[in-house]
Amino acid sequence: MARKRSRLAAALILAAPCLWIAPAEADDVMRLGVPLDCEAGVACFVQQYPDFDPGPGAADPFCGTKTYGGHDGTDIRALSMADVERGLPVLALGSGEVLRARDGVADRLVTTPADRQAVDGQECGNGLVLALASGLEVQYCHLKNGSLRVKPGESVEQGDVVGMVGASGDAEFPHVHLTLRKSGAVIDPATGRGLSEGCLLDAEKAEPLWSETAQGWMKAADDPILAIGLSGVPPTYARLVVAGPPKDLAAGDGATVGWGWFANLVEGDRIRIVIAAPDGSLLSDSTSDPLDRPKAAYLQFAGRKRAPLPGTYGLRVEVMRVGRVVAARETSVDVDD
Repeated sequence: MARKRSRLAAALILAAPCLWIAPAEADDVMRLGVPLDCEAGVACFVQQYPDFDPGPGAADPFCGTKTYGGHDGTDIRALSMADVERGLPVLALGSGEVLRARDGVADRLVTTPADRQAVDGQECGNGLVLALASGLEVQYCHLKNGSLRVKPGESVEQGDVVGMVGASGDAEFPHVHLTLRKSGAVIDPATGRGLSEGCLLDAEKAEPLWSETAQGWMKAADDPILAIGLSGVPPTYARLVVAGPPKDLAAGDGATVGWGWFANLVEGDRIRIVIAAPDGSLLSDSTSDPLDRPKAAYLQFAGRKRAPLPGTYGLRVEVMRVGRVVAARETSVDVDD
């Protein structure tokens, strides 16, 4: 997936019915709440963090590669435009007042220079700026067209729905972009640091602005495996980001393919895909070559040009880093007679 430089519009962007969430602990009252009402690591994933490198390079809050040059916020993605259609609620990070808002920008993925030119001046798409009672401001971008629920001047409570995840403005994938500011300067919620303070090699020194509940949610959402599956044909990234995972393996398919869709892999990562046949034997066990550079989004598949037999096929997908498994997921598919 191509990386792009963030150019968020200055004048921006709403929230309404209250969604029940677990009561906050006492020390969470002034901290940021869970950002989306969706299952972290299953339906919603952290794609990118703010860039702490002041030069031409890029460094995420912990000096890693989960960002790109000039990015000033946290991107939490949906898998595909199909999820946008179903609706994924975006929540108010804290109680406060809506300062500015915009709606009416169409949802469409930016894939060409012409697409990007078409949203010039509206890069943030649909969104809002919310002044929190804590003194922070949060800007939301790329919300679904027609989904904003409040207007400037209205008050919101932490956990209220402000809109839905979309792909309005300069969006290459469906997501919500969150920029947090204190006294006009961008601040990173994962570390509590301004971007000019530099990234942290020691995560223990971070002072996150997220509540304990939100920290757990964000940790679950920071998973390099977006989705896996067994199908009859290899998927493509272009199809995945629009329609989501392909149909499961079924009788009559001409091949048996195991696939994995990944985010934020690093140089040297290897992908292992193991497919087990209904009788328990190995149909395929494939490990990729090491990646030659970091990958913000990546797709890998393996299998056999062999029609599936009736029974249950198993799949295990692993991300291997420096000789050990850092992420793994398993699934199975029943193939009928």
